[in-house]
Amino acid sequence: MLAMQYTVRLPSEYDAQMVNDRVSMRGPMFDGCPGLAHKFYLYDREEHVYAPFYIWENSQAAQNFLMNTLFEDVVEDFGRPRVRSWQILNFGYGRSTIAPKKMLSEVDKVCEKQNLTTLKTHEQANHLKMLKNDDLFAHMVLLDPDRWEISRVSLWSRRDETYKTRADCVSEYEVLEENRSMSGAA
Repeated sequence: MLAMQYTVRLPSEYDAQMVNDRVSMRGPMFDGCPGLAHKFYLYDREEHVYAPFYIWENSQAAQNFLMNTLFEDVVEDFGRPRVRSWQILNFGYGRSTIAPKKMLSEVDKVCEKQNLTTLKTHEQANHLKMLKNDDLFAHMVLLDPDRWEISRVSLWSRRDETYKTRADCVSEYEVLEENRSMSGAA
């Protein structure tokens, strides 16, 4: 599996209603998209950033998306954004079956001297612990071996205020309505 995200800082005249309209219009275009397991439409109101997040079954499916008209439309409307991708070390659904409202992304550097097997074991244990949270829809642990960063992404049906992060960098996004499992994903 592969996670992918791009962010677009929206023009000032592009208001929140326009973001919601775009999500409503584009959401159905992804039905049956080969290899797409999930797409979450994310928006940061404070920074006025649109940041869709994808989970692909494999790298070929992600590459096919970047070469087709769905991504071309993004480029035409906003310019070509930088696209980040990560290897998914762990992915699982939490206890909540209610659609997520918030996504929390936590990023830490992987120290050069840190043993990767030990890191993976530690992250797996933390991941399994996270999945026990009643308000958690899904959680994943991602690795970027280019930047040597580990990311923990949690999707919350209701943000658990007792959860405290210790990450170097934390971003929080609103998850917009069109998020759902994709029908026909490979």
